[in-house]
Amino acid sequence: MEINGYMRETLSLWIKEMGIVFLCAIMGVAALVVTYFISNDCMREHVWESAIILHSEGLGAYLWQDVEETKLDIYTDGLMINVSYTETEDGVRDILLGTHVEVDGRNPMDSLYEVAVLANDNYTVKNYGRYWHGYQVLLRPLLCFFNYSDILQINMILQLLLVFGFVTLLAGTEERVYIVPFLGMYVFLCPVSLAGSLQYSPCFYIMMSTLTALFIWRGRLTDTGKNIQFLLAGVLTAYFDFLTYPFITLGVPLIACLAFDLRRWSADRKHMWKNILLYTVSWGIGYVGMWSSKWVIASVFTGENIIYDAFGAIAYRSGYFTEKHSYYDTLKLNLGVCNWKVILLALICVSVCVATFRIKKHIRIERRLFSALGAILFVSLYPFFWYLFTKDHSCCHSYFTWRELGISVFGVLTAGVMGIRAFGEKGAGQQRYNGKLF
Repeated sequence: MEINGYMRETLSLWIKEMGIVFLCAIMGVAALVVTYFISNDCMREHVWESAIILHSEGLGAYLWQDVEETKLDIYTDGLMINVSYTETEDGVRDILLGTHVEVDGRNPMDSLYEVAVLANDNYTVKNYGRYWHGYQVLLRPLLCFFNYSDILQINMILQLLLVFGFVTLLAGTEERVYIVPFLGMYVFLCPVSLAGSLQYSPCFYIMMSTLTALFIWRGRLTDTGKNIQFLLAGVLTAYFDFLTYPFITLGVPLIACLAFDLRRWSADRKHMWKNILLYTVSWGIGYVGMWSSKWVIASVFTGENIIYDAFGAIAYRSGYFTEKHSYYDTLKLNLGVCNWKVILLALICVSVCVATFRIKKHIRIERRLFSALGAILFVSLYPFFWYLFTKDHSCCHSYFTWRELGISVFGVLTAGVMGIRAFGEKGAGQQRYNGKLF
């Protein structure tokens, strides 16, 4: 009876979440429609300036020469501005298909330069319909007032304010110990390039927003509320992101969720593992549901077979139908981008283990804590699951997919500081959680 009740409750939750995704898809289209009321004339001057800036940077640009973590994605940033600026006589296609100009088969950044700066009218209009291109909701209005460099400066300031604000929130509570893993993860993500490319920013903002919401409402949010939070994180990731390092919007908030409610999970291990599964599934419903809804909407209203295009891209980018790259190649390339950071993390872990071994004789170790620590370390493996199912994509784009490993960094460091903190607390895990499952 209990199992049947649990299954009915879970099924009811998933149906509710699919309804929310449906509403989000409608809102997503509506937001793009409103954005396209902005005239291209308002953006022309700043797009012209932006095209010159991007062209001068060039593809493959680095902030710090030959430091792989600082490589910028000028190609995609050029595509984003190209899509935001391109308008045809068919507004529905512009809104739903991500139309952009292409000159002589050149990349989107160079094509934008040819059309916006050199006034080359010998171009064709291409589609990129399998993504939402939700960034236009913000980028089109910004281009009315700022050029590419200005927007990057605003981006840097906003990211620093978010980080400072979250650290300030933590510092004023007993959760201040988690400042260490958070800042460790932030440094690992390479803040200079994170703020230096529009392409890298959406997942960071979504992760930070979810983290902040989970922390502020940690004492008032029910399990249902947390499921909705992860669902919305998945929805926003599908709407704004270009498949950069999307799993971080799930993995880092999930680890934080476990850490912020350590005593509950230490005492309630059964529900802990169930909720890890449910939060992950909720994120997946939001991500896959929102993304696939774009394929359906675009296919129905434009006559283009975006569903076929999307599944073809998935089959190709997963790497299981082409066998271009092995899983070993994917891991080697992604770990290789940040190899010195991995070594540093290993040294930190060894130091934590040594410190724990030296002081464990003087403090009481709570065995119930081990399950929560094990759960956090399990979530820390999420990047490796992502690389397994996106071998080709993560191999070809390792210069930004390596940031998925930020989940592992945050998880390992969180487990370390949790262990040291909880070892000194008497009765950790003794308080039981009296709330409902949902």
